[in-house]
Amino acid sequence: MTFKIAVHSFKGGTGKSTMTANLAVSLALEGRRVGVLDLDLAGPGLHVLFEMKPDEIKHTLNDYFLGACTASDIAIDLTDKMHLTRGKLIFVPASFKAEDIVRVLSKGYEIGMFRSAIDVISKMYDLDYMVIDTHPGVEKSTLVSMGACDLNIIISRMDSQDIFGTGVMLEVTKVLEKPQILVANMIPPGVDKEKVKARLETLFGTQVITAIPFYTEILRALSSEIFVLKNPDHDFTSTLRPIIEALELKASLQ
Repeated sequence: MTFKIAVHSFKGGTGKSTMTANLAVSLALEGRRVGVLDLDLAGPGLHVLFEMKPDEIKHTLNDYFLGACTASDIAIDLTDKMHLTRGKLIFVPASFKAEDIVRVLSKGYEIGMFRSAIDVISKMYDLDYMVIDTHPGVEKSTLVSMGACDLNIIISRMDSQDIFGTGVMLEVTKVLEKPQILVANMIPPGVDKEKVKARLETLFGTQVITAIPFYTEILRALSSEIFVLKNPDHDFTSTLRPIIEALELKASLQ
């Protein structure tokens, strides 16, 4: 059975998409069969991180929602492109064309279609995990993905607005009765990450699974590559380990 994970943040700029892509690839490097889906329909960006050229994307999630293709048409096998010798990586892109974005956001989509797409693609590739990158904040697609997934990863920066919004996101997971894990990301230089973890855990009454410093190396990559592939020995790669271990434990208990 595919374990479905949604990656959320209340505000943009938290590193959510970078986290989604690198986490999905890290799981594939562990030998897992992983799907990664771009549900940030208003601001898609995973195709950039996966270095996808326009002619490599024949169909998108938008096309499926608009009835222009089937669910099986929108899955792209990136295993060879990412030079993965273990596991599998399947990518479901959202359209980056303005007209497609406007059409889907104006028309909306059926929750059943979203669930069906996940089920079809998961069965096609016998996926162990499906990781979903959502739109920031609380809106329809956020609630849809939260409700459809087995686990929610909530990402927070130390910005005051972010911390407030993280509290909102955690309350939403409680209302939906969905489990979650909290990640502190982009901790400024000179700030003790263990103190950050302790502060957030006290504030929200929940465990912070990992606290990730702000790395200028990731910023310099300009969101144009999968960092863990190009820099396997970097500290950022090791900071993802607690998340991977938590996911594997929760998936094994499903």
